[in-house]
Amino acid sequence: MFKKVFLTVFTIMVTVLALGSINTQASSSKLNNYIASHNIKHNKVSSKVWGGFPHYKYRHGKNKPEGVVVHETGNPNSTIFNEIAYMKKNYRNAFVHTFVDDDHIINIASTKYLCWGVGYPGNARFVQFEQVEMHSKKSFASEVENAAYYTAYILKKYHLKPNDACYDGKGTVWSHKAVAHYLGGSDHTDPAGYYKNRGKKYFHQSYTMKQFYKLVLTNYGNL
Repeated sequence: MFKKVFLTVFTIMVTVLALGSINTQASSSKLNNYIASHNIKHNKVSSKVWGGFPHYKYRHGKNKPEGVVVHETGNPNSTIFNEIAYMKKNYRNAFVHTFVDDDHIINIASTKYLCWGVGYPGNARFVQFEQVEMHSKKSFASEVENAAYYTAYILKKYHLKPNDACYDGKGTVWSHKAVAHYLGGSDHTDPAGYYKNRGKKYFHQSYTMKQFYKLVLTNYGNL
């Protein structure tokens, strides 16, 4: 009898420890840890607002966005300056407020007004920025730090509290994938694929919006 009880208790303890280990691994981010351990700092936001973009108010008025949408360009061969030049020429189809890479955070359209990055109804709600695809471990880490900082910067600027919207469609931090899923307007899934790919390639672990959101919180707390 004692032996059976001991084995049962032992089995339960092993199971609990295993589940705890799995949960810790799932919530821990090698990329976020790399950014912290290598003291990677964000760049400053540079304002290069172009006057050619249209000025339409958010649904609650000028200067009243409700959150931030995280994008990535999906173009493996472009630079931040090429992307900006292309967007200025083709803004009637789509444009975002800001572009980010490993060394720049360039604001090109006034965040006082909406942009055209996710379709209806998201355009009238969110500040939106694009990440240019990076091709090395350090550059990807630096870009993600810049992206997290810029997200936190916009939240703080417009007095918005951080709230991860990617899992329930309610909040202030969105991926394009989450907007498409919960609000419609497009069928895009960025930056999920890009984060997953680069995370596995450089850190042997998929990077997720949940992990990105934790980095946003760190930056927000430092502002």
